[in-house]
Amino acid sequence: MQELQTLFLVPVIALGLAAALHATAYLHGEARRHQPRFWLFFVATLAAMAGVVLAPGMLAFLLAWEAMGLASAGLVAFENTEKSVRKATWIYLLACHAGACALMLAGVLLGRPDCTLAAFLCAVVGFGLKIGFPPFHVWLPEAHPAAPAPASAILSGAMIPLGFYGLLRFATPWGQAPEIWGQTPAMFAISGWILLVLGIFGALGGILFALPQVNLKKLLAFSSVENMGVVALGLGLACLGTDPRFDPRFVGTGPQATPIAALALSGALAHVLNHGFLKGGLFLGAGSVLRQTGTLDQDRLGGLLKRLPKTGTLFVLNALGLAGLPPLNGFLSELLIYLAAFHAIRSHVPALMAAGFLVIAALALTGGLAAAAYTKAIGATFLGESRSDAAARAVEAPSRMWLATLGLFVGSLAMTVGTVVCARLLPPALGIAPVPDALLSSLLAVVGISFALVLLAAALVAVRRILCPRGRIKPVCPTWDCGYHAPTARMAYTATAFTQPLVDLFAPLLKPRHHLIPFKGHPATPTDAAFVTETDDRALAGFWRPVFTGCARLFQRAHLLQSGSLHFYIFLALLAVLVLLAASLV
Repeated sequence: MQELQTLFLVPVIALGLAAALHATAYLHGEARRHQPRFWLFFVATLAAMAGVVLAPGMLAFLLAWEAMGLASAGLVAFENTEKSVRKATWIYLLACHAGACALMLAGVLLGRPDCTLAAFLCAVVGFGLKIGFPPFHVWLPEAHPAAPAPASAILSGAMIPLGFYGLLRFATPWGQAPEIWGQTPAMFAISGWILLVLGIFGALGGILFALPQVNLKKLLAFSSVENMGVVALGLGLACLGTDPRFDPRFVGTGPQATPIAALALSGALAHVLNHGFLKGGLFLGAGSVLRQTGTLDQDRLGGLLKRLPKTGTLFVLNALGLAGLPPLNGFLSELLIYLAAFHAIRSHVPALMAAGFLVIAALALTGGLAAAAYTKAIGATFLGESRSDAAARAVEAPSRMWLATLGLFVGSLAMTVGTVVCARLLPPALGIAPVPDALLSSLLAVVGISFALVLLAAALVAVRRILCPRGRIKPVCPTWDCGYHAPTARMAYTATAFTQPLVDLFAPLLKPRHHLIPFKGHPATPTDAAFVTETDDRALAGFWRPVFTGCARLFQRAHLLQSGSLHFYIFLALLAVLVLLAASLV
């Protein structure tokens, strides 16, 4: 358990330090009376997160969990003069308190062997509200854009993975209730399939809804849902890989076991660390963009890599790593889950084979869509020409801001080796057969090749800078322009246009809304036309909003009972007594 606590404390400490350094410059210009409030909630949030990890028992854990939700709500509500921020804070508080109620019920049921499934489902709801399992993720795309960027970094990179810490500690066979799981062997398969299904919907749904987002922080928020889905895929496969009802050669506890559980669990936990470093750096980079340009609308940005070279370069590197592209660390943790899935297919156990195929298909499709989403974020924000005066006038962020992002990126590079360390140390610490030495040697070889590729890329960039230094006078020659003498940024793809084909492909799921604003006036001097597309969160629009609307209508009708008439109240009391008497006689 100490290894697990250390693993989840690392992003809390690393992101806390980096976000604090970034916030000293991000909050520059804020009124003096507002800054103490930010630092109060910031420190209280970090302290509560550390308390969640270090809590000795269930009661202390729940108290720290509730304190974490209340303190972080103060960060979300920091800019509370805006209506959207107040709405996001309200949704976040509802999610926090609903999750706490589910966890209290899970704690009551956990001590009863005949209620193991009910306890696990309550734990999935309670922790899933923090993790962002669909359809409980609706607070994420609301709270992250509303909170200041340093707060978003710790919320996404360090806080939401703590839901998995709670699941691992209290609601899995590797935590504090292994004897209960031993009495109900079917729970291994049930919990594994539940986590797999949630992981598939989270990974694919999160990245699908990230594609059409124009707000950069909202795109990153949906990406967090996707990455938590990847972690759930690994944990679900690990649960199936430890099912004692399977052949001893294929479960993850015997000395000759196929390393399905070890690889899947190592990949999932390593991805927690990788996501923390990379997503924290991305949110801090988005905060630097907001501070220097005043907007996060990707359709109004562009060309920032020339004006914010340090911030832009770090954002690009973090985005490539989080997209799971080799040779960076995000690829390595997903590689472990891939290897676990391939071993599951080779096991000839039908349940494991089906799970392996599903995991591979989900990871492959998620990886492709993630590459498209981050290509859009990089291209529309940092490449091309500026699409607004604010982007054209932007200058590099203060050094404290990009140094904080650089520190997190260095931590992510260390995770190329740290992923192998996770695969070596974590499975035995949780009672699972270790990853074979041959596989560890192969992983080390992949790490070596990754470092070699990184060094080669750096050398090529250095050679390019030497051969083509900045400032050299370039020859001026006419351009074949197809009739356009002076191309402008309006002729390039916007962020919306870049992903529109994919959005149209998945339109039955995303259900985007289109608005066409035609030009007016004479064709020789028309007014600006526009094509606007909006994509609402289907869980919020199609599920939660109707549920809360129906409850509001029900409560309004129940309000009619509050007539103010004493005689009517006495009649209701007598009627209730008669009903109870009749029930007792029956």
